[in-house]
Amino acid sequence: MVLFLAGAAFYVNYGIEYNAWVKNLPLIIIDFAICVALFFALRKKEIMEKNRK
Repeated sequence: MVLFLAGAAFYVNYGIEYNAWVKNLPLIIIDFAICVALFFALRKKEIMEKNRK
């Protein structure tokens, strides 16, 4: 989540430039993909812990 927020901060920082989102689109996409992967990993970890009990 911190990485996604960092990517969003870069977007906001360069927001005064025209088409700044195009320059930062790869960063935002990568950050979002990492956050989604971490979400599913934590979800799977919780399910595995629940099954052990």
